[in-house]
Amino acid sequence: MNKGAVDLIMAEWDEYKKILHSLQEDILVTRVDGTIVKVSEATGAVYGVDAEGLMGRSVYDLEKEGLFTPLATPMVVESRERVTFVQTLSGGKKLLVTGLPVFDEEGVLTRVVSYSHDVTELMEIKAGMEEMTAEIERVRQELNLLKKQNQREEKMVAKSESMRKVLAAANQVAGVDANVLLLGESGVGKTELAKMIHEKSERAGGPFIEVNCGAIPESLFEAELFGYEGGSFTGAIKGGKKGFAELASGGTLFLDEVGELSLQNQVKVLKLIQSKSFYRIGGRKETTSDFRLISATNRKLSRSVEDKQFRSDLYFRLNVVPITIPPLRERRDDIIPLVHRFLEHFTAFYNRKRIFHNEVLNRMHELEWKGNVRELLNLVERLVVISQKSVIPPEDLPEPYRKEEGSYSKMNNKWDEPLAVSLERVEKERLIQARRKYKTTTKMASVLGISQPSVVRKLKKYQID
Repeated sequence: MNKGAVDLIMAEWDEYKKILHSLQEDILVTRVDGTIVKVSEATGAVYGVDAEGLMGRSVYDLEKEGLFTPLATPMVVESRERVTFVQTLSGGKKLLVTGLPVFDEEGVLTRVVSYSHDVTELMEIKAGMEEMTAEIERVRQELNLLKKQNQREEKMVAKSESMRKVLAAANQVAGVDANVLLLGESGVGKTELAKMIHEKSERAGGPFIEVNCGAIPESLFEAELFGYEGGSFTGAIKGGKKGFAELASGGTLFLDEVGELSLQNQVKVLKLIQSKSFYRIGGRKETTSDFRLISATNRKLSRSVEDKQFRSDLYFRLNVVPITIPPLRERRDDIIPLVHRFLEHFTAFYNRKRIFHNEVLNRMHELEWKGNVRELLNLVERLVVISQKSVIPPEDLPEPYRKEEGSYSKMNNKWDEPLAVSLERVEKERLIQARRKYKTTTKMASVLGISQPSVVRKLKKYQID
C-alpha cells in the first residue's frame, strides 16, 4: 500500500473518531474475547476512569476489579443478537446498556459494540413507585379487612352490658392464636362470634372452616376431618379428598358442638391439636396444618368431664380462653335492637315494607326466647313473609307467642289459682333466672335480697340444679 493510500485511510479514521467522540455517548467496542479495541471519550467520564487507559484491557478483568457488572460481551457472543440490560457500576450508578453484534462478510462475529444511558434516577423513581404501589395495596387490604371486621361486629348487637363484655373479650383474644372455647345455649350466636374473632385476627385472609361435630356421623368423622387417599375405602373419591384440618391451614378451624364428639373421636381431635399433624385415611405421609382453633358447645363441658363423657386433657386444651355468651333472656336490652336489625334485613331481602306495632315489640321484649337469637331471627322473618299489613299487628303473632306464660308484667294472669301457688311459681322462676345468670349462691342472695342459706334451701326445695 502506497503512502497516499495510508494517509487517506488514516484521515478517514480520524474523521470517524471525531464523529464518535462528538456524540458524547458511552460507546465501547470489544473483540469476542472481551478485549477493548475502541472507546469514546464519554466512556471514561461514565465509568470514572481515563478512556484511553481502557484500550487493550479485558472487560472480564474490569468486572473482577468491580468497575461494572454484568458484561455485554458474553451476552452478545452467546445470543449473537442485540441485548439490553441494566448494569451496575462500582459507585451504585445504574446504566441501561445495549450490546450489538458485528459480523464480517462471512457471517463471523468479530466485534461487540455497546452503548449506555444513565438510568439511576429512573431506577430510583421506579423503586419509589413500586414501594408506593405496595404501600397503597397494603393500605387497601387493611381497609378491606377493617370493613369486614366492622361489618361482622355490627352483626353482633351489644347494647347490654353483658354482651359488651363478650365483644371486648373477643376483640382482646382475636390478636393472638390462643385456643378459644365459646360457651352458651343453642342459638346465642357462637358461630357469628367465632367468625368475628377470625376476621379480626391476623389470619383473616385465610379460610374459616366450620365443622359441626354433632352433624357428622361418628364413622365418617375421621375421614371428614383428616381427608383420605383415593381408593382407601369403598365410595372414596378416586383422587382422594382433603379434610377440614388441611383446608383450614393458614386460617381458622371452628369445631362447633364439640361436646357432641364421641370419646373415640375426642382422642383424634386431641392429637391434632397437640401436633397440628395427621395422616389421611389410607395415607402414609404425615401432613401438617397451621390453623387457629376455636371451639363451641352448648354443653357444660366441665360437668361432662366429671361424668367421664368428655376427656379432661382435651377439655383443658380447648378451654384456654373461655367466652360465655349469655342467653337472650338475660340481655333484654339487646332484644329490640336485634328485632330492628333483622327487620331491616328481611324487608330488604323480600322487598316488603314492614314495621312492628308497639304491642308486638313489647311482647317480644317480654318473651323468654328459649331458642335465643336464632328463634328471634326466625320469628321476624316469618312475620315479614306472612303479614299482609305494613304495620305488623299483634294478631299476626303465631299462637305460642301470644300467650302470657313467662311474662312477669302480667303475673301469668292465672286468677283462678291460690295466691300461695302463684307466689311460689314466681319465686321459682326468679330463682331459675338468677341461677342461670350468677355462678354462686352468694351472688344470687345479694341480688335477690335474701340470705345465702335461704337461697340454698329454696334451690333444693324447687329442685333447681
